Amino acid sequence: MADTKLTVVLFCCLTGLFLCLVSCQPQVRTLSNSVEPQSQYLESDLEFSGLGPWLNDDPFTLHEQRGKVVLIDFWTYTCVNCIRTLPYLKEWHKKYSDHGLVIVGVHTPEFAFEKIFENVETAVSDFDIEYAVALDNDHQTWKVFDNRYWPAKYLLDKDGVIQYQHFGEGGYMETESAIRALLDEAGFDIEDIPRQSQLLVEDNLIEMENRDQTRELYAGTSRNYKTNFFYPPYVGNEEYFSDFRSSSWEKEISFEDPDDRDEGRFYINGLWNREKEYLQHARETSDYSDYIAFYFSASEVNGVFGFEKKPYKVFVTLDGKAMDSTEAGVDVRFDSEGNSFIIVDRSAMFGLVQLKHYQTRELKLTSNSIDFSIYSFTFGSNNKPD
Repeated sequence: MADTKLTVVLFCCLTGLFLCLVSCQPQVRTLSNSVEPQSQYLESDLEFSGLGPWLNDDPFTLHEQRGKVVLIDFWTYTCVNCIRTLPYLKEWHKKYSDHGLVIVGVHTPEFAFEKIFENVETAVSDFDIEYAVALDNDHQTWKVFDNRYWPAKYLLDKDGVIQYQHFGEGGYMETESAIRALLDEAGFDIEDIPRQSQLLVEDNLIEMENRDQTRELYAGTSRNYKTNFFYPPYVGNEEYFSDFRSSSWEKEISFEDPDDRDEGRFYINGLWNREKEYLQHARETSDYSDYIAFYFSASEVNGVFGFEKKPYKVFVTLDGKAMDSTEAGVDVRFDSEGNSFIIVDRSAMFGLVQLKHYQTRELKLTSNSIDFSIYSFTFGSNNKPD
């Protein structure tokens, strides 16, 4: 009887573990590891809360847009997943803004520097966004929609009721079909507006993301100290965690890059400060001895860097060598000696690596500046491994 009970208990535990492994894989960038949100507002009482300042338009309410179709896009300007959806939003604005569609980019920050109006204003200009954008710095409208994801799209009908939701990238054809159906229902004539999107034609030529792609990596303690079995730490150095919850904890710590590195984590060498949202170089050096390095599997690598007052240079190498121009991301520059680097002159996402095919490589970033700070790394890929 005891053996039977033990067998049943083990079976239940293994079944539960399997279900967690299947269901707990994150599909989009999330504020927390929670289930797919469901808005508490099913009727027409849904309304913005705490938005402002606004860009590209005067402030307005959802009630004032009754009779039109409203597409709300929760985004933040350093989120690579959000950035990849912007061409579609801009295309829909161009096609349907004169035919009843109102797009509102609700900019809900993930990092503190994304709350700064001037930073958002610059990003909106750089991305050539013409539809309305409103800052949601206190996450009030985010909470009204019970949202958890960047990016997230909510489509409201002429009566202000949510009729369609999509989280993350993709689903562009379905989203545009929903837009057209609701515009038609609201009485707008869109018969002469072509449904076919050139962006979709181009995207159909691109391979789907590789499932073995390196996960997004975060540098701050708020993410690394809240990890668990299903979401392991992003930093690979043991000393990052050795004094966790200890009375002797200090944000400044000397790191030593171990001999062995695991993919899916980044490793630190030198003196650094562990901040809540980011990791910051804690001293001026002269020999580029302090660095961040990691192995990645992807064709694209981006990094979110912090900026305070003075621009600084970060050297970028692949497999211990200066990058080739055919491997460099959009923000990488080269000096007369062929060294590859970026100049961090704003708090933003920088394109570091852009390979022709999905590969596994080693990336290293080093700077002498005490201002050198990193928030996160994101990755992209296709299904063409070398």
